[in-house]
Amino acid sequence: MRKHIVISKQSDIDGFSSFKCSLCGEEFKLKTNEVQEDDVIELFCPSCGIPSPISSYYTDDILEHAQTLAMNEAMNMLNDLFKGFEKTARKNKHITFKRGKPLPINQPRSLFENDDLEQIEFLCCNKKAKLSLLSKTIKPFCPYCGVN
Repeated sequence: MRKHIVISKQSDIDGFSSFKCSLCGEEFKLKTNEVQEDDVIELFCPSCGIPSPISSYYTDDILEHAQTLAMNEAMNMLNDLFKGFEKTARKNKHITFKRGKPLPINQPRSLFENDDLEQIEFLCCNKKAKLSLLSKTIKPFCPYCGVN
């Protein structure tokens, strides 16, 4: 059985969402509506310049939130399965099954954006990003086209 879960996170006050390079660990922010355009298949890390698919730039809080939701869904499925075993065992006089306490469900962490990065405009694409002060000073790569 396949289940589709949508995870959403509010952007910051300027409409930027957080990303993190899986290779160098640099955090940066991009406009949410620009990243969701159909022509954006991969992004370039502003710090190391290496292109990767958008999914490799998910931040730790998003990944942890997704893992918690997936684990909760698995626990719900197991609880339902044990409930079904208990009902089936009642009908059979040779098998007894008592399910006990339901498996625990964890509360997912709340998702929010910090506003701790500096805004910069890339002239090559006329698009903006928010970068750390260090990344901003070392002539960053454009996240959309990779121009340095």
